[in-house]
Amino acid sequence: MTSLVRLTTDPDLARHYRSNGWWRDTTFLDDLAESARLRPDAPAMINGRTADGTVRVVSYRDFDQQVRRMAGGLADLGVRTGDVVAFQLPDWWETAALLLACLRVGAIAQPIVPQLRAREIERVLARTGARVCVTVDSWAGHGHARALAEMAPRLPELRHRVVHGDAEDTGAVDFHECFVDRPDPDLSSLSPVDPDQPSVVLFTSGSTGERKGVLHTCNTIYAGTSGFTAEAVRGPGADRAATTMRVSHIACPLWAVFGVLLTGGAGVFQDGTDPGAMLDLMARAESTRLLTSAPTLAALIAAQRERPRDLTSLRAVMAGGTTVPPGIVGLARETFGVPLHAVWGMTENVVGTAVRADDPHDWSAHSDGRALPGLEVRVVTPEGGGTTGALQVRGASMCVGTITGDIADIPATGAGHGDWFDTGDIARPDGRGGIRIEGRVADRVYDPENALMIPVRDVEEELQRHPGVKDVAIIGCTDGPRDQVCAVVVPGGEPLTLADLRDHLRGAGMTEAYHPDRLELVDELPRDPMGKLRKYELRALFDTAP
Repeated sequence: MTSLVRLTTDPDLARHYRSNGWWRDTTFLDDLAESARLRPDAPAMINGRTADGTVRVVSYRDFDQQVRRMAGGLADLGVRTGDVVAFQLPDWWETAALLLACLRVGAIAQPIVPQLRAREIERVLARTGARVCVTVDSWAGHGHARALAEMAPRLPELRHRVVHGDAEDTGAVDFHECFVDRPDPDLSSLSPVDPDQPSVVLFTSGSTGERKGVLHTCNTIYAGTSGFTAEAVRGPGADRAATTMRVSHIACPLWAVFGVLLTGGAGVFQDGTDPGAMLDLMARAESTRLLTSAPTLAALIAAQRERPRDLTSLRAVMAGGTTVPPGIVGLARETFGVPLHAVWGMTENVVGTAVRADDPHDWSAHSDGRALPGLEVRVVTPEGGGTTGALQVRGASMCVGTITGDIADIPATGAGHGDWFDTGDIARPDGRGGIRIEGRVADRVYDPENALMIPVRDVEEELQRHPGVKDVAIIGCTDGPRDQVCAVVVPGGEPLTLADLRDHLRGAGMTEAYHPDRLELVDELPRDPMGKLRKYELRALFDTAP
């Protein structure tokens, strides 16, 4: 029944993390309290809302008050230390406040991305045994509250449903009555989260087809956030951290919630996906840094070039979540006036590597960067030579456990990261002390006839230079008696043929064995909210193996 994999370590390693400043004895709640005291009227959150076109600017005073009120509401619902509180809400500043409120009552926060639907939601709630689930009545045409009410009888651990909007329709607790329209509570009897206590459980995006819960403490998140924030914050003045990532994913909190609590700055994000609206918000907020995914960056570049905004305050642009196409690196610098810095990370280690300020301006076309403070990376190559191999990591930002099946209870125990963790990625050294991600182990394509591993990323990047290719994925397929290299292409112009692609690769001097044997044309490639390709869906669609 229980399938919790815990990573353990000895106290000496924890002391080592603390002595280097990667872990600490305080939490993000202390950072919030300090900013509320020192800069109560400064903005903490700048949040664009699509429903009414407004921008909510929330001061540190008001943000701190909302966190405390939400903590009081959770306490009134019977939430105590170690309980799991799930929430599936849009990218609102209130979602960030609820995340911190869970920490204030010692609970484990379980953010759920808004795109998940009933089948997946029920599974992840069952796996964690969530006691409370907070959702919205409807969003993007989907009735979240009714879906939650329908599955609730099958979730014996779920005690309360809280709904933002029409709570009466499903007999749920009203969000505003519970969390907003209430007096400031007395929280003196409640124990906030311990820095080493599991405090957040995040389910991976499922790029390999299987969702996995990842447990983090405030300290593991701090270890990843602090070094990343220090790398991203450049120059004097106010910190305005803009992102297109989801509040319910690891990326937005580390950048625009936890990260700004460390700097006393403000998080800048919206609850929609329109690139033009995001740029307008960034200009209004005078954003100083941006974190986005490569596909969204391309959309932002197009929107900015079509209607330029004043983004002269921008000092850093970082892109992660998926491969950064080389062609976009120079375009980003030309459009925003600053170099693009590639980032690699995963839910299990918060954030792992980043191209640095002292790297060449175009280095993100060749690298995913060097390890951030507190994390070690290595590439384990097969016996017999070669430079490409399995990417492994260890360090202070590693998660403290994973959930791979149904779970009835999550033990609130300590952390450890002494062993090397296999990321499932394939990488090679970049020649400057960093790495270049080549793909996922599950996405490897092997040519048995020539005994060659196809360099999938290289082939994809070269094909993206073809004027008729808008997007492309290389997958391995079985078609009859032999394996095939299949190019799944979103066309961007004139009709394409397999011969066109092979001629293009031949003209680039690419090894003949790397050329695709098969071409499939699609309207779009399946991607998760972070922009990662779901290649397993493509294999299921085009692989004819029994």
